[in-house]
Amino acid sequence: MTDVFKVFTALTTIFGSCGAVFNLLICILYLKNPQLLDAPNIFILVSSAGDFLQSIMTTPLLVLSNARGEWLFGEAGCTIYAFITAFFGLSSMMHFAGIAYERYSTFCRFLDGNNETQFGKKRAIVLSILLWCYSFFWSLMPIIGWSNYALEGIGTSCAINWRSHEATHVSFTFCLMLACYVLPVTIMVSSYYKTYKMYCQYSLQNNLNNTNLHAIREALEKERKMTWVTVALASGFLLAWTPYVISTIVAILKPNVMTELAASIPAYIAKSSFCYNPIIYASVDKKMRRKLADTFCCKSNQINPLPISGSAGSLKAGQSNSVSKRQFPHFPLDKSNEDSEDELAVRD
Repeated sequence: MTDVFKVFTALTTIFGSCGAVFNLLICILYLKNPQLLDAPNIFILVSSAGDFLQSIMTTPLLVLSNARGEWLFGEAGCTIYAFITAFFGLSSMMHFAGIAYERYSTFCRFLDGNNETQFGKKRAIVLSILLWCYSFFWSLMPIIGWSNYALEGIGTSCAINWRSHEATHVSFTFCLMLACYVLPVTIMVSSYYKTYKMYCQYSLQNNLNNTNLHAIREALEKERKMTWVTVALASGFLLAWTPYVISTIVAILKPNVMTELAASIPAYIAKSSFCYNPIIYASVDKKMRRKLADTFCCKSNQINPLPISGSAGSLKAGQSNSVSKRQFPHFPLDKSNEDSEDELAVRD
């Protein structure tokens, strides 16, 4: 068992450190480039900020506990750790559902040509606050008496007391799964499916006039790219947390099947998801990689500066781009000097 604790210590150190650094870079990127903060990127920034706080607050506790082979911080520390993990984990799940709804809403308004009711920054901030409150409510319930937080797995981390078969604990566990897993997953799947259907149907239509056809297609392609970025983020998060949910259900229904080690592995994978999100984000979005390089590499900034949308440099993009931005102003992470590259990608 000593070797197991050593492995968990090493992995926790690696994932925790990487999660803190990567999410901090994402947060700095957005803070230094506020023009990027449209509705979907506000959700991504908030999620990255939560992941950063979770990593710096929980990683030291896990590393020290695994190094000693036992939980070192008592019952109060266990409750605080589990609350922090639950709060930020649930908030990430809820914000990914919020992004999915925003993408669906944006596509609907985009295709209807209704810009006045577009999903803007103010609405995104309000929704984000509501999602934080929703996550706080479910994270607080075990503290005030509906179930409780307890040690799990090999005894070096804490979570909801899903091992107990008392009615209070079982009822809370299943309600939590329905409210904070099944519900957001349903929202994500249905929203992205409807968005995909709308995109396919719209792509087949040829009733637009020749003057605006290219501009609208270009704008629609930019929206599609941002949607795929959010789909990749949500998929990575679900892949990390779904095994943990399944193992919890198995432990409730068949408690003798799950060993302590088998229970800890999916738990640690899920709670390390704060490390995966920024990696997935940078991997699937080349413009984000380019923007990271421009932000943190002075040499890159001097060679190929990216003009802010609407500045004098954006006039080089041509009339078609100005038409699209006038009619459809929602363009996440796209700059005017990249329009020619996007056009080539669309043609390919």
